[in-house]
Amino acid sequence: MNKTSNYLSNYVFTGILCSQGIILSIVEQMLPSPFFFAPGARLGLTNIITLISLMILPFKDCFLLTFLRIVLTALMTGGTGTFLYAAAGSFLSLLIMKLFIALVPRFISLIGVSIIGGVSHNCGQLLIAAMLAQSKYLFLYLPLLTIFGILSGLLIGLISNYLLHYAGAFSFIKTVVDKGN
Repeated sequence: MNKTSNYLSNYVFTGILCSQGIILSIVEQMLPSPFFFAPGARLGLTNIITLISLMILPFKDCFLLTFLRIVLTALMTGGTGTFLYAAAGSFLSLLIMKLFIALVPRFISLIGVSIIGGVSHNCGQLLIAAMLAQSKYLFLYLPLLTIFGILSGLLIGLISNYLLHYAGAFSFIKTVVDKGN
């Protein structure tokens, strides 16, 4: 495969992941919250896409994927009010997961990275909420959000680990992986 084909396949794959992330986000918004005592808390199904992209794609493409997914989802669902929360949580968790993804599989599992991402996503959203509300008392919500981050990170990590195992079977993914991170 020549260099142009590699770039093209890389961006097509990024587009596919972006569309899957948007679909997962829209579907998750339609479902009732699994955490009935925490309004607005969700599982974070789109983190499946983020984890898989961190394992397969270069980081700049993961960043682009996250940006496009957040913007397009906000535009499609009319959720511009939640855009800041989604962006803060997603980008903070993306950056922190990138730091830990280099340790997979030697020191930490993908599930561990997912748990770290879930907790950091909640911390990013809590930081934005505290800044917007200008109240430090919102940080009292941190222990509960940490528990939710661990639980959802565990579930998302298990699903991502399962899907990543099968994703390597596709030949177009192998060409993206062979190009290297």
